[in-house]
Amino acid sequence: MLTENKFSKYLLYAIGEIFLVVIGILIALQINNWNQNRVNKNEEKYITAKLHKDFKENKKQLEVYVANFKNEMNANLELMKLIGESKEVLLKHNLDSLFYEAFGASELAFADNTIKNIMQSGQLNLLRNEDITLLLYKWNELSEIRKIRINKLDDWSNDKFIPYLLTKISFKEMDALSNYEWTGKSKIKPDYHPLFQEIEFENFLDNYLWYHQQILERCEETEKLIEEIINITKS
Repeated sequence: MLTENKFSKYLLYAIGEIFLVVIGILIALQINNWNQNRVNKNEEKYITAKLHKDFKENKKQLEVYVANFKNEMNANLELMKLIGESKEVLLKHNLDSLFYEAFGASELAFADNTIKNIMQSGQLNLLRNEDITLLLYKWNELSEIRKIRINKLDDWSNDKFIPYLLTKISFKEMDALSNYEWTGKSKIKPDYHPLFQEIEFENFLDNYLWYHQQILERCEETEKLIEEIINITKS
């Protein structure tokens, strides 16, 4: 075209070629974006469904934990009511059983792998519903607070309360309800009556119940949060 002095036609041809290339690139990008959006939406649906399933399981775990935890609190409340009572009144109660219930070994393990994975991998950005994201951040914050409370109770119980009771009650008879091989009747079981006349024991029980109450309140907050997450991830 150039040799035949048809420059204008060549220019139009070149522009047309460039236009077609640009259109091709834009179409390819659009298809790629469409595919990526489809993949992201599918991933979002999967994550949301997994969260829904996990938190339905978390609800069951929490219900079991709270039920056992309240049994611990009730046993401690019964012990508290017996402070200052006579030996005759104390003999009417199975104190070893109450102590066994009071020192429960409840454990709380939530299904939180999905949350950890999406936060560590950056998949949290796939959740377009900001309310879900906010609830998950709130879940992490509340989990840390709850763990701190539980650890404080365990540390105080193991470092303070149990050492205080070592010379005052029979752990062998207390643990008889667990049916462990080494438990059962003790030949040197101490008299429990002096223990229930000590203000120190009352104070230990009071502080023990206070720790329990703090954890129970955190569990009530956790229960409400679980319900919110279950409802918002239902669809």
